Amino acid sequence: MQDFKLGPLDGAAALIVIVVAIVAALAIVAVLVVNIVKAVKERNDNKEDQAENEFFAEYGVTGEELRLNQKIAQKRQELLGLLRKKKVKTAKTVEPTNEPIVQDEPVVTEEPVAEEPVQEPIPEPVVQEEVKEEPAPVEEPVKEEVKDEPVQEPIVEPVKEEPLAEEPKVEPVQEPIPEPVVQEEVKEEPKKQGVAKPASKKIVKKKVDDWSKYDGTYEGYYYDPEDACYYEGTPSAALAKKLAAKEAELEALNANKDKKVVIKKVAPPFAALKTPKNKRQAPKPVEGFDESVIYGKYIIEHVDKEDGTQEWFYTLYDANGNDIYESSNYTTLEYCERAINRFKSHAIIGTYTIEAADGKFFFVLKRKTYVHKGSPQNTFEEANSHMREIKNFAQTDIVRVQ
Repeated sequence: MQDFKLGPLDGAAALIVIVVAIVAALAIVAVLVVNIVKAVKERNDNKEDQAENEFFAEYGVTGEELRLNQKIAQKRQELLGLLRKKKVKTAKTVEPTNEPIVQDEPVVTEEPVAEEPVQEPIPEPVVQEEVKEEPAPVEEPVKEEVKDEPVQEPIVEPVKEEPLAEEPKVEPVQEPIPEPVVQEEVKEEPKKQGVAKPASKKIVKKKVDDWSKYDGTYEGYYYDPEDACYYEGTPSAALAKKLAAKEAELEALNANKDKKVVIKKVAPPFAALKTPKNKRQAPKPVEGFDESVIYGKYIIEHVDKEDGTQEWFYTLYDANGNDIYESSNYTTLEYCERAINRFKSHAIIGTYTIEAADGKFFFVLKRKTYVHKGSPQNTFEEANSHMREIKNFAQTDIVRVQ
C-alpha cells in the first residue's frame, strides 16, 4: 500500500481517489443507460398511443379514454358495494322526514273549512281572491278577519269542529266554493315537483352507420351497420327496413352495369368454419426487445389440409406468454385478421359471464349472436382472472403471423 502512488498522492489516499473515480464513472454510465431506455420507451409508447387512437377513432373514443373508462367502471363497482352497505342507515334517516309532511296536509285542508263561516256575510268571490293573493293591497276589514281566525283555529278545530263541520255541509252555497280552491292547490304542487325532472335528461349520441364491410346479402345472415359486421340469424323489423333500403340503393346505382344484389345461397366466406380447433404452436421469439411482454400479442397460424385448402386461426397471449383465448378457423388470412378486429370491438361493447360445464369454469363473451368462449379452468377464480386478462390485452396492436 505505501509503495502505491498516484501523482502527488501515495498509499491509501491514492487508492481512495481511484475507487471514487470508478464509482463516479459507473454512475454516469448508469444515468446515460436509464435515459436511453426512457427515450426508447417514450417513443414506442407514442407510436402505440397513436395506433390505438386511430383504431378507436371509429368508436368515438381514444385508447387513453378507454383505459380510463375501465378504471372508472372498477371504481364504480366498489362504490356500489359500499352504497349497498349504507342502505339501512339511509332508510332510517328517510323515515323521520315523512312525519312532518303528514302533519302539513291536514293544515292545508283545514284552511278552507275555516273560511266557510267567514264568507257568509261577505260576497263569495271577493273574499276568496283576497285571501289567496296575500300580497294584494291591505284593507282594515280584511286585517280584522285574519287576526281573529288563526287564534281560534288551533284551539277549536281538533276538538269542536266535528259537529260544526256537519252544519255547513247542508248549505248549498258552500259546496262549490272549496272545489276550485282544492284544485288550484293540487295543480301547483306537481309543478314544483316537476322542476327537477329536466335535469335528468341525457343526450344520447347515435352511432353513424358503417357500410364499409357490407358485401351483399347471405342466407341465414344479416349485416349490422352499427357494428360493421355480419351476424347469424334474422334482423329486427327496423333493421330489415334499413337493409332493404340499402339494397334498393345499390340496385339503383348498378342499374346501368347489369349488376344486382343477389341473395347468396351459401354461408359468407368470412364466417368462422365449424371445424375443430387446430393445435397451437409456441410463439417464435423475436430479436431485440419484445413489446409483447407488456401489451400481449396475437399470433396467427395456418394449417394445410389434405384437400388443398387452408385453415387460419389466431391465439391471444397475455404479457407472460400464457394462452388466454383461441379463435375458430377461417378460410384466409384476410378473414382471420378481420376476425381479430371484430373480437377487439366485442371485447369493449360485449357482455361477460362466467359459466360452468363438466366441472370446469370458463368465461363467455357475447355480442348479439357472436359467442366467444374462454378455455376451461378448474375454479371460478381462475376463469374470472382470464376474463380480466381478456379486457386488458384484447386491444393490443401486436399481431404476428407465423
